Amino acid sequence: MRASVVITTHNRRLIVPDAVESALSQSVEEIEVIVVDDGSADGTADELTRRFGHDPRLRIVRRPNGGPPAARNTGLDAAVGPYLALLDSDDLWRPEHLASQLKVLQENPEADMVLDNGLCNTPSGKPYLLFERPQWVFPHTIEDMCKISYLLPSFSVFRTPVLRELRFDENFRLCDDTELLWRFLANGHHSVENARTLAEYRVICEPGGQSAAQLTCDEDTILLTQYDIWKRYRSQYPQALERGSAMDRDLAELLLRHDRPKEARWHAERLAQTAPDDPDAIRLLQPTSAKQ
Repeated sequence: MRASVVITTHNRRLIVPDAVESALSQSVEEIEVIVVDDGSADGTADELTRRFGHDPRLRIVRRPNGGPPAARNTGLDAAVGPYLALLDSDDLWRPEHLASQLKVLQENPEADMVLDNGLCNTPSGKPYLLFERPQWVFPHTIEDMCKISYLLPSFSVFRTPVLRELRFDENFRLCDDTELLWRFLANGHHSVENARTLAEYRVICEPGGQSAAQLTCDEDTILLTQYDIWKRYRSQYPQALERGSAMDRDLAELLLRHDRPKEARWHAERLAQTAPDDPDAIRLLQPTSAKQ
């Protein structure tokens, strides 16, 4: 067994078969594909059994709904391969994805995770390559995480013992993969890049009949979760919340929209210190003061 693939899904009967097929079509044959059905009520597991039940490499694990990190941990516990690849239920791999990723890890024994330069689609707009996204930096260090860095699970392969030690934090139903990356780097693990474009991140925000919409389609919810992760690590890495005046403005606006006035005021005050003549700083301080 060279690698375990973990796909988690919830009510995506019309979508997840494409992901499973792309995993089973890998040029690396010595794999297992574990689909964790996280409490689906739409017949997801039955559809996968109908379409792929003849393939002994596929295992379907059913569990009560608990959210993505709990489902990923379930898949992690079931995995037997020395390498573990994550594939989200709406994403796709090219046939050489795993072979290339494993080759990079084998050539870099100091690295515990490889991330490839996948293609990212957006609900509207032109697709882009992850490594070419403006401001995004490859997550080599904690300092990179304090800039603009994050993990797209479908582009990554880990050494299984490392991932099993860290596990996914089930307190974060969103961005649990990026939170994992903070701990991965803080614990001294190393990542390496694969410049090839081997995976595709798809955004499916409309339910589309019987398939659930993607959890990450609400930008405010994603940014609030990222913010809570940054706050978690702020005591150890103060730069986690020191992201410049533009970010202070955006965060103050965001936190006000979601009735978190004390946190909003902290960012508004930072904005006022760095840009005292900025009319937004004055405007943002007034409502946050009124809500104290």
